Amino acid sequence: MCLSMLKSFFSAFSSIQVTPLSGAYKFVSCPQPVKDTGCTYCELPQFPSNRQIDYERQLRNSKVALYKHALILHGLPDHKAWPRRFEMAPDSIISTLNALKRQYTDGYHPSLISMTSLQEPANVDCQLVGLYPDGLVIHVPNSRLKDFTRAFLDGKGGEDSKEKAALRETFKTRKLLKDYVLVCGHYKRDIRCGLLGPLVKAEFEKAFQLAQVPKEKVGLGYISHIGGHSFAANVLIFKKNGDVIWYGRVEQRNVQGIVLKTVLGNEIIEELYRG
Repeated sequence: MCLSMLKSFFSAFSSIQVTPLSGAYKFVSCPQPVKDTGCTYCELPQFPSNRQIDYERQLRNSKVALYKHALILHGLPDHKAWPRRFEMAPDSIISTLNALKRQYTDGYHPSLISMTSLQEPANVDCQLVGLYPDGLVIHVPNSRLKDFTRAFLDGKGGEDSKEKAALRETFKTRKLLKDYVLVCGHYKRDIRCGLLGPLVKAEFEKAFQLAQVPKEKVGLGYISHIGGHSFAANVLIFKKNGDVIWYGRVEQRNVQGIVLKTVLGNEIIEELYRG
């Protein structure tokens, strides 16, 4: 094998890094946009002095370590009307599930339940939940939220216990059929996400059109607070295989690169990667 081939081999090998994801992803730099869609290079909003974007701290490993991440796939479309804290909002699905988590799960298996603006079809009196890293869509009747928590969010005793397996079998489930790109735009929670999130989401809409990304393959929307306001804009890529890729400090100029490399490809943009 010639020297140039050896260099190429080891260069490619060194770009494959260990991640908590299901497969080996190649780490790359964010490519330049191919087209100015109108606000690709717009200036960032001006934030208060005590609400600045943090460009000093390292992004890598800044995400919370999760056992499960559950998305409400038929969520609340008006992100500006979301309460500041869903967990404190009476009768919200997230506050109800968080109360059940405290009762039936332990701190060694942390899970996050996120509201979204997605509007996937769901039956009346039923929650449509996307579960990661399982890669499942679960139909959860509102009358069975406790059973859902015990079957899918409780890690005590392992996932393969006969009791949990039997309980899971009583739910209607299917594999995820599409990826989701979700931007933190929790307006009432933090001004950085509230102002920058919509600009980034609008750029994704234009980038999807530019790259001809079909809506039936990739969904786009907002997600509630996931931690790391100072790293806004936060963008999470939920792959249908169950992988979740967290990006931080995303600006409009990064969006076309994310679509090309991560949404349509199998590569992670290293300088934006939170974990």
